[in-house]
Amino acid sequence: MPIQSSISVRVFASIILIASHVVACKTTGEGVSTEHVLEKADMVEPPLQERDDMTRVPLSLWSPNQRRAAATHYFLVAEYIALKERSGKKALPLFETAYGLDPNPFLGGKMLSAKAAAGERAEALLEARKMVLLYPRDPHLRLLYGTMLFASADLEEAGDQLEKCLELDPQREQAYLELIELYQSSKQTTKALVVARDLVKHVPSSIAGWSILSRLLVVQGLYKEALLPARRAWEMQSPNPQLAQMYAIVLQLNGKTAQAIRIYEQLYRLDPTDEEITARMVELYREIGNLENALELLDELIRKDQRGRPAIQIQRALLLWELKRFPEASELLLSLAQQYPDSDRLKYLAAVGFERMENWEAALAAYEQVPLSSSFRYQALVRVIVIYKHLKRWDEAFATSQRMLEAHPMEWEAFGLAAGVYADGGRVDDAIRLVTDGYGKFPDKPRLLFLKGVYQEKAGDRDGCIATMRDVIAKDPSNSSAFNYLGYLFVEKGENLDEAESLIKRALELKPDDGFYLDSLGWLYFQRGEFRRAREILEKASKIEPKEGVILEHLGDTKRQLGDNKGALEDYRRALDGTLEDKDKVRIEGKLKEYSK
Repeated sequence: MPIQSSISVRVFASIILIASHVVACKTTGEGVSTEHVLEKADMVEPPLQERDDMTRVPLSLWSPNQRRAAATHYFLVAEYIALKERSGKKALPLFETAYGLDPNPFLGGKMLSAKAAAGERAEALLEARKMVLLYPRDPHLRLLYGTMLFASADLEEAGDQLEKCLELDPQREQAYLELIELYQSSKQTTKALVVARDLVKHVPSSIAGWSILSRLLVVQGLYKEALLPARRAWEMQSPNPQLAQMYAIVLQLNGKTAQAIRIYEQLYRLDPTDEEITARMVELYREIGNLENALELLDELIRKDQRGRPAIQIQRALLLWELKRFPEASELLLSLAQQYPDSDRLKYLAAVGFERMENWEAALAAYEQVPLSSSFRYQALVRVIVIYKHLKRWDEAFATSQRMLEAHPMEWEAFGLAAGVYADGGRVDDAIRLVTDGYGKFPDKPRLLFLKGVYQEKAGDRDGCIATMRDVIAKDPSNSSAFNYLGYLFVEKGENLDEAESLIKRALELKPDDGFYLDSLGWLYFQRGEFRRAREILEKASKIEPKEGVILEHLGDTKRQLGDNKGALEDYRRALDGTLEDKDKVRIEGKLKEYSK
C-alpha cells in the first residue's frame, strides 16, 4: 500500500477508534479521559520519532496529501480535547502540529483561538497580526484579530479589522455584533446604530441583530422606528421572554398600551412571580385608568408569592390611595410599619396615610417619628409644615420651618419653602430676608431671586420687584416665569405695553402652551382695547386652565366689552367655582352682582 494511502487509512481509523472508545465508555459508565483518547490515537498514528525504521519517512519527503492527512489527524484529536477539556491548553500543541503540517487559514484560526484560550494572549495577538498579513483575504482571521484587539483595548485598530472582515464577508454576523459592542463601549451610539442597520440588511435572519437594533433606536429616542425591529425579533423567537419584554416596552413607548398589555399578560402567565413584569403591567393599567385590574394583579402576585414582601405591599397601598380607599391604604401601611420597625420609608409612608385620611394629629406625630438621620427626615419636615399651613397654625409652621433650615442648611429648596410659609403667614419681610439669604448661599439658583421679586411686590415694593425680575432675566434668560411676571406687572398698570408684549411673547416662546402666559397676553390686548384679539387668546387660555378663576374673570370682562353680557355672567359664575384667592373672589362676586341687574 502506498504511504499516502496508509496515512489516509490511519487518519480514518483514528476517527473511528476515538469515536468507538467514547461510545464504549459511555455505555459501560467509564469516564472518557483525555489520556485515553491520546493513547488510542497514538496507536493509530504514533509520533514519528517512535516509529521503527520500516515506517519512518522524513517529513521533508511527505507529499502535500500526506501532510494534509496527518494534519487532519492532529486537528481531530485537538478538537475533541478542546471540547472535552473546555480549555485550549492541552489542545494547543496538537493544533500547532496540525498547522505546521498543513499551514492554512482555517487551522491557523484554530491555533490562534486555542492559544488565546490557553492564556497566551500576547503571543496570540502577535501571531494573528502575522496571519492577517499572510492571508489578507480571509474574513475569519480578520474577525479573530479584531476580537483580540478589542479585548486588549486597541479599539481603533479593532474597528478597522472588523470593518475589513465585513468588506470581505458582508454576511458574517459575529463581526457585526463585535463592531456594535465596540462602538457602544466607546459611546459611539450613532455608529453602532449604522452597523446594526447593516447587520439586519445583510443578515435578515439575525435575531440578535433585530433585537440590538430596536434597543439602539430606543436609546436614541427613535421609538417609532424601534417598533419594526422589536416586532421582527419577537416574531422570530416569540417564546424568548427578553425579546417579548423588549417588544412590549417599545409598544408602551409608542403609546400602544393595549398591545403592550397583551404581551405582558403572556409573559406574566409564564412566570406570575416576576416582579418586574408585574410592575410594568401595573404601570400600564394605571396609564389606561384601569386601577382595579392593577390591584387584582398585585393581589394575585401576593397570593402566589406568599412572601409578603414590603415593596409589593407598598405598591398595593399606593394603588389604594389612587382609588381613594384611604382607610385601607393607611391600615396596610401602619401594619407594615409595625412589622418592619427599622424601615424609615414605611414610617414616612404610614404618616402620609394618616395625612391622606386628614387625621392631622396622627400624621404630625407619625412624621416626627422619622429619625433625624433618615433620608426621609427632610420630606417629613416638609409635610409637617404643609399640615400646619393648612391648619393655619402659623407659629408652629414658623418654628418647624426654622428647624428645617437648621437641620438641612444645604437644601436650597428649604429656603424657598420656609419663605413661602412666612409670606402666607403675613411675615413678608421675613420671607424676603430668607430668600435673600438663600440666594447668597446658592447663587446658581435664580429661582430664589425670582421669589424675592414676588415677595417684594407682595410687600408693596413694586420698583424693587421690577429691578429684581430684570436681574433674574439677566442671570437666567431661560426663566419664562420672570419674563411673564414682569410683563404682567406692566399690563396690570397699563404701562410699558410694548415692552410687556415682548416679555410675554418671550415667555411663550419658552413655554408655548402655558395657560397663564396666554392669559397675560390676552389681558395685554384687553388693555389696548383689542377685545376680539383678547377674547381669542383668553378662550385658548381658559381651555388649558379651565379651573383658574382669574383667567375666567378676564374672559368675562372681555365678553362684556364685546356686548356679550350673558357670556360674561356665565364666565364669572365659572370663575367663582374655580381657584381663587379671597380678594379675587370678593371682586368677582361684586361684578356678578353688578352686571346681573
